[in-house]
Amino acid sequence: MNNVEIEDYYHDFTTASEWEVFIARLEEIMHEWKLPNRKIGPCLKSGDFVNCQWEENFEKLHFADAEFELKHFRLKLDEEDVESALEESEDEKLQCHEDAMNTSNDFTRVDGNHVEIARYYGVREFLVLQSAKKESVIDETKIRILLSSLAIAATNANCDIPTLLQVQELWQKMYLGTSIGKGICTHFDMVHLKKVPPHCKYLTGLLALFQQKIGEGCGARFDPVMISVRFSYLLKDWTTSTWTQEPPDFDFMQGETLGVVELGKLPFGATYDPIAELHLFTTWPEISENVVIDSESFTDLEPQLAPKWSVQVRMVPSPVCLLGEYLTDFLHVCNNMKTVADLLGDGAMYPEFEDQQLSSVFNILTESSIPTISTVVSRATIKQNKNVKNVEGPIQEDILLSMLYFLFPDADKNSKTCYGDTNTYSADEDQWKGVKTCAMDSLVWRLAVVAAHCTHNLGGIAALAQLWYEFVQEIRFRWERSILIPGVGAGFPDSVRTCLLHQKLQMLNCCIEKKKAREEAAQKSQSLDIEDFETAESEEEEFFECTSEEPTNEDDSATRTPKAKYLLWNKPAGRLAKHPTLKLIQTGDPLYLPKTQDPVPKTEDQLEEDAQVMMQLGTDQHASEMRARLMSASLLSDMESFKAANPGAILEDFIRWYSPRDWIEEDGTDDWGQATGHLSARMLIPNNPWSSTWSSAQPVPAHRQKRLFDDTREAEKALHYLSSKRLDQVGQLLLPVLTHAALYTLSQQKQDALPNLTDVTHSILKKLQYATKPIHQKLHIYEEITRDIESVEALVAQVSSLQHKLGGNNESKEFTSFLIQLMRGKEVEVPGGSRGNIASRITTMFREAQKAVFVMTSVSSNADVDGVADDKIKTFPEASCKEFILRIVTPRPSPASTPQPQRMYACLKRDYIRLAGFFSEDTIFL
Repeated sequence: MNNVEIEDYYHDFTTASEWEVFIARLEEIMHEWKLPNRKIGPCLKSGDFVNCQWEENFEKLHFADAEFELKHFRLKLDEEDVESALEESEDEKLQCHEDAMNTSNDFTRVDGNHVEIARYYGVREFLVLQSAKKESVIDETKIRILLSSLAIAATNANCDIPTLLQVQELWQKMYLGTSIGKGICTHFDMVHLKKVPPHCKYLTGLLALFQQKIGEGCGARFDPVMISVRFSYLLKDWTTSTWTQEPPDFDFMQGETLGVVELGKLPFGATYDPIAELHLFTTWPEISENVVIDSESFTDLEPQLAPKWSVQVRMVPSPVCLLGEYLTDFLHVCNNMKTVADLLGDGAMYPEFEDQQLSSVFNILTESSIPTISTVVSRATIKQNKNVKNVEGPIQEDILLSMLYFLFPDADKNSKTCYGDTNTYSADEDQWKGVKTCAMDSLVWRLAVVAAHCTHNLGGIAALAQLWYEFVQEIRFRWERSILIPGVGAGFPDSVRTCLLHQKLQMLNCCIEKKKAREEAAQKSQSLDIEDFETAESEEEEFFECTSEEPTNEDDSATRTPKAKYLLWNKPAGRLAKHPTLKLIQTGDPLYLPKTQDPVPKTEDQLEEDAQVMMQLGTDQHASEMRARLMSASLLSDMESFKAANPGAILEDFIRWYSPRDWIEEDGTDDWGQATGHLSARMLIPNNPWSSTWSSAQPVPAHRQKRLFDDTREAEKALHYLSSKRLDQVGQLLLPVLTHAALYTLSQQKQDALPNLTDVTHSILKKLQYATKPIHQKLHIYEEITRDIESVEALVAQVSSLQHKLGGNNESKEFTSFLIQLMRGKEVEVPGGSRGNIASRITTMFREAQKAVFVMTSVSSNADVDGVADDKIKTFPEASCKEFILRIVTPRPSPASTPQPQRMYACLKRDYIRLAGFFSEDTIFL
């Protein structure tokens, strides 16, 4: 019993408390991070706080049911500088003392959580203790316990790195702490007030406060305090157009006239100034308190007298840019499911269902002699009396006519916007060959650009519907009048290199050419028939006497005439040229190359349909026969042309010319001196498509055969394809070309301050090459491309705005480097200081901004303002931020103490003041 009572009465004080466990854990973490006995690092250089990386470590620990985080921050310097510093290091120095007296990184603005401590106290390495749950540490008792814990742990671990605690509200960024080591104790104190005390508004009061703090109980005579000063001035109101970078003027759409040159271009630039703010920093790096005065009544700290000027700009986040707006609006069109009739009314019916003579500006654009636009408009006005519905849209008539002349310049004999050769590429266009759209400045290219103008400026989707309706009407009219479509590449549809819309227009041009050739041939044939008929009538009146003479050598084939050799119904026809070597196997006559029908042109969608049909037929014997029958139309035509040109020919003759690989030559020769041979194995298969087609082929020349390519049907199919498109389908047809034009516009921008602009444009080009390959467009890829173009456009607009404001020489490497650093968001020293050309323009901008503010706030008349403006207006406004750093080396806490560095940082703004004190004491010689 006694033992039990004694155990209940006495407490075991050998058990570690929570506080001791917390301190032990702090010591353990310091040892894990190898913080004790750190060597002195190299001297800091200008810009190290910004240009070098900050290493960060953290550990979580608990104390009294609260969770904390201990973080370690260290500036990582070059290894070479570290090695050279280790050789010269002295053990009696502290790293934080060396850093506090170094002026190379004063006022450096560093971003990041807790890294602002480097600016407040000027140290390169420190520990921070904070609540893991982001809770505020406000209780004074709790603050004292945590600060003492850090001090004890650092002393036990022999760690002289500053150990700080974040206190008060998190947004205040207040840090308190100590650094203990080598007989020196440094206190890190901070004050943050919302209201600036009157005696602290100027340097005079701050000096008195600093001297009072370090002179308490010391009694020593101070040396002059060294002061570093920085005043910040903010300019964010670009009050005059002189300094505002205006975007290109593309409001001509709403004007009385429409410039064709502008109509063919896409706009570029920000819709408003992309520079949000310009910060000017005037700095006095290190001056003695004896040579400067800054009080309420007088100050030497005028911006024009500062030895160092630096600027920093803040950009508008995601500025709205014209080119990006164009692409974004057009992407919205690609998701609109409305039809042309839905937007324009029932009057927008295509000629498939109505009379071909409906009134429209584009409907009668071109006659056989291509009339002028004024003639078209007058005829359209006359037809209003014929109960024909007129299509009305948001586009004004004069603007529509200007678009007409631009898209179809052959309607005007004096047009200055005629198309060039759309089949050739210049050296500058070689990089675009991988983009599957069309030639630059071709009809489809111009149509895409004009469509974007309509969508953005002339009425949105209704304007685009009106433009498309009139465009299709004009294309149909040209087909009916056999007038070629301008600005379209000649030849067959190029499904490899061009977009589908360009292929359709190529198909229509092919149809128009075939139609014109057929009509010309018919007229020529008709005239020849008339001449033959007249000749036959005259020949009937002549008399030919028959003779009994016969040829002396009936077997001499060389003297035989075609009339004697071939029967009337088997005369050769449709010969193109004689083959240089081959002869017919059975007769030995020369083999003649036949005139054949041209290959059937097909657009990409037609080729895809044919492939799908072939795949759907299956693999059985019937499917193979059907597949062969579908593919043998062109083969049958060529066989008939060959038989017509070479009477007496056999299948082997045709194979030798048409498919040489299926003719296997042998060593011998035949009676005509040519190598013998035989058909390949696939040609010897019974009832194979080649032999079956040959047996059914008749000797019919190409001009008498049924047309393989029915130009009338194909043209109607192409026109129906264009006229049946919904608005989203129209947008998807034009989107690849418009994106190509936008990227081309972007590539024309040259900025030396953006050295990677070419590489970025090339990377966007690769995306566009991939996006334009499939026939069915993937809109999400175009959305990515649009975002990329918008971001680059914003950068170019920002650089242009800076060049316009600062007015430097674009060819100067110094000015280009200056712009590059500004674009990276860094604070950059102004070349030439306060007396340079850039500083002069900055000063003028501030003066004009001050004048504008004075005019707005003045109650006097405009005349009075103009008279007193120069006298009453200050060049610079009140500084948005005043920063001071005060330094001195003095003994504390007594005159016998070892002199130690003392430092105070002060930041004064309109709504708060921050003081950060770095005060050292000698703990040995008190």
